[in-house]
Amino acid sequence: MIGKGKAIAHGGNAIEYALREGKQDKIVGRNMIESNFPADILREFEMVNQHNYRCKNKYMRYEIGISPQDIDKLKPEDMSRITHMFAHRMGLQNHQWIACTHKDTGKPHIHLIANRIGIDGKVFDTTFMSNRSARITEDISREMGLTIAKDIQKQKEHQEAYTDPARQEIKDKLQQIAYSELRNNTTLEGFLYGLERKGINIEPAKNKQGKTYGLRFAYEGQTFKASEIGREFGFRSLAKNFSSSLEETESQRFQRNYTVDSNNKQVYSGVSFGIGSLIADLLTPNGGHNPSGEVDNTLKRKKKKRYYGRQY
Repeated sequence: MIGKGKAIAHGGNAIEYALREGKQDKIVGRNMIESNFPADILREFEMVNQHNYRCKNKYMRYEIGISPQDIDKLKPEDMSRITHMFAHRMGLQNHQWIACTHKDTGKPHIHLIANRIGIDGKVFDTTFMSNRSARITEDISREMGLTIAKDIQKQKEHQEAYTDPARQEIKDKLQQIAYSELRNNTTLEGFLYGLERKGINIEPAKNKQGKTYGLRFAYEGQTFKASEIGREFGFRSLAKNFSSSLEETESQRFQRNYTVDSNNKQVYSGVSFGIGSLIADLLTPNGGHNPSGEVDNTLKRKKKKRYYGRQY
């Protein structure tokens, strides 16, 4: 199972969606709610929370997803049991709530809508609310012998990594080369040039504005994100690791990498134009590194307004 939760402002919409005909399977739990119709349920909620005018998000929406592997294990009464265990451990004893199951997607799940204002007038603390929901559903899954979402993710990652043995073999070779070049070079140019000499093509990843935000390594017919090979090879990580070699001015770099031949023509030496372009990106503020220390006004963020007093 997997659980998530969020504080919301529009309780009427959430209740109407949860109990919508065609989606709802059955009501599996309620607390201090008598009505069965969305409009009436909302009125019951409002009778409790209408006096707390300072709280903006007066409702809470929870969703508990059931793993497909567990569908045949669970009986109808188990869904009600899960719901009440979840609500109790979340601390909703003094809060109105109603829960129902959905089966319209083919994947059974539970919707629980709760009043954030308790009958004692206290506001439910929603700090790390979604994380708490996930942890509680994980504990319930373990106690009931159900599949834990985190275990599914780990299994999926393991399967993806070894689905294609040939790709994994190429990735291992690429990692060996990349770490070897990282150890043996003190400059970014030397590192990138070393990769090119070993047959690794370095491709920049650009956004819609044409700015480079990452790197990809192509090797023996396979392409990998640089960070997939190792954290040290991410765009920002490379700029940080080779920051001392990036302190040169662009004119110094130009003079060092160009020579004059017998016909008085400039000849580029040392690295390819592709590597030169990547280094130029790292040298500019939009490329992720600014050795000059100059402030780029376009990157200034607006200061957030400070609010004093308790906010909800």
